[in-house]
Amino acid sequence: MPISTIFAALIAGCGAGVVTGLIGASAVTFAVPVLVTFASLSAYKAIGVSLLTDVVASLVAAWVYHKHGRLRIRPALIIAAAAATGALLGSWASTHLPDAHLGAITALIILTTGIRLAVRPQSLLPHESGKPRLLMRLPLSTNTLHLVAGLVGGLGIGLFCGVSGAGGGISILFLLVYAMGFSPHEAIGTSVLVMAFTAAFGGFGHAVHDPLPWAIAGLTAVGAVVGALAASLIANRIHERRLARVAGVTFTVLATVMLVSRYIL
Repeated sequence: MPISTIFAALIAGCGAGVVTGLIGASAVTFAVPVLVTFASLSAYKAIGVSLLTDVVASLVAAWVYHKHGRLRIRPALIIAAAAATGALLGSWASTHLPDAHLGAITALIILTTGIRLAVRPQSLLPHESGKPRLLMRLPLSTNTLHLVAGLVGGLGIGLFCGVSGAGGGISILFLLVYAMGFSPHEAIGTSVLVMAFTAAFGGFGHAVHDPLPWAIAGLTAVGAVVGALAASLIANRIHERRLARVAGVTFTVLATVMLVSRYIL
């Protein structure tokens, strides 16, 4: 394996771990652009590797948030159960999409999310009343709303994960904040645990349909452990608004680089 590929895999993993630990974002936001551009992987293989990297980074981050009392396991399991099914279906569906379309879908998702967080970081903050935003519009009890939102939202997020390669971190984050009324730190801590399950099923689906470069996946996993551990410790001490803005700018830059490298250079 070329030295450049080794460095690219380690950097991809470390960066993926950082964005996962800081803001609960999927490894795809960092790993896919790096692996496609500098490790010469196809979009499909890069997405598969990023999903496996998500598993490692998310489990490390979830452990740190749990130690700080910011992980709610029951809602995470409800969402994960639905998302796992969606991820398997999405991974199968992604085999019928041209490689170029996969890369474009992934980049556009990252770009849209990045711009939103950079311009409106407050969109990640819960409503001033402290109640779930959906609860203010629907005549449901909190427990019923959590169950319905978890199952329906989880299935949709799983489909999105399997097709795009994203572990669904940002989508899960919005679901927990808007539909369930979680604080940002609780939402991040809970979302990374869900993302570990979602990414595991999505990665399995990708590996079944097309063998992955396991050596590169192993290197990205090593980087992910280091990045996720350091970032999660820092994230529990930083205000959420600042985290959201930094993540938004980072995602915007990464998506732009990915689109330029694929369609212009």
